[in-house]
Amino acid sequence: MDRQAPESLGPPQDAAVQLLVGSDLHNSRPGLEWFCNLAEELRPDAIVFLGDFITRQPLSFTREVLATLRMLASACFVVPGNMDPRETLVEFDIAAFDGLVNLHKHAAPFRGYRFAGLGGSITTPMGDTPLEAVDEGLAEPLRALLPADVWVLHSPLRGFRDRAGPGIAAGSASLRALWEEQDPRPLLVLSGHIHEATGQEAFGGTTFLNPGPLAVRSAARAVLHAGSVQAEVLGG
Repeated sequence: MDRQAPESLGPPQDAAVQLLVGSDLHNSRPGLEWFCNLAEELRPDAIVFLGDFITRQPLSFTREVLATLRMLASACFVVPGNMDPRETLVEFDIAAFDGLVNLHKHAAPFRGYRFAGLGGSITTPMGDTPLEAVDEGLAEPLRALLPADVWVLHSPLRGFRDRAGPGIAAGSASLRALWEEQDPRPLLVLSGHIHEATGQEAFGGTTFLNPGPLAVRSAARAVLHAGSVQAEVLGG
C-alpha cells in the first residue's frame, strides 16, 4: 500500500477491471451471504466495501465479515462507515493481509489504477455516531492522496447520490469542493451512507455510484476499461 506522496497516474492496463461494491451491511448476515453468492457468480477482480459493517456493535461480526471478504477476490479494499466504532480501524489493520487493504486515509495501486479512500461521514442528525465529523476539513486527508482514479468513500459528495429525501442533501460540501479542484477528475467515485440514494450518475467526467445497502441485498458492479466506467446496481 502506498502511504507516501501520491505518484503520477499511469495509463490503465488494457484489460478490464471488475469491481464488486458493497456498503451498509449493518449486521445483516443474510446480506453477507447474498453478497458472497454474488461474488461467486461474478468472479470480480476486487471487492470494495464502503463501511457500516455494523451498527455500533459487535466487533466480532466485523471480524467475520473481513475474513469473508478477503476470500471473495484477490484484492479487497475497505473503509469504515460512520456507524463503525473507532476500534474497527484496528481490526482493519489486523486483517490487512492476503490482499485486504485498509483504504481509510490511504491510497493503493491496483492494475494500473490508483484507489484513494476516506471513511466516516459528516455530522449526522443523530450527532453521536462513532465516526462522524464536521464537514469543514473532512476532505483534507483525502487531498493528500490525490490524484486518484477511484475514490472509495463512505460519505457522498454534496449533490451526487446524497439525497436522503425530498430537498434533503446530506453529502459533504468539502468533498465536493475537492472534486471540483481536480484535473483530471476521478473516473469513479464510490459512496454509500445514504440508503435512499442508491444508483449512479455521471457528471464532469466522473461516474458517481452508490451500491445501496447490503442490509436489503443491494450492491453494485463497476468495470474500469480504457479510461471508461460501466456500472450497474444489483439486487435491491
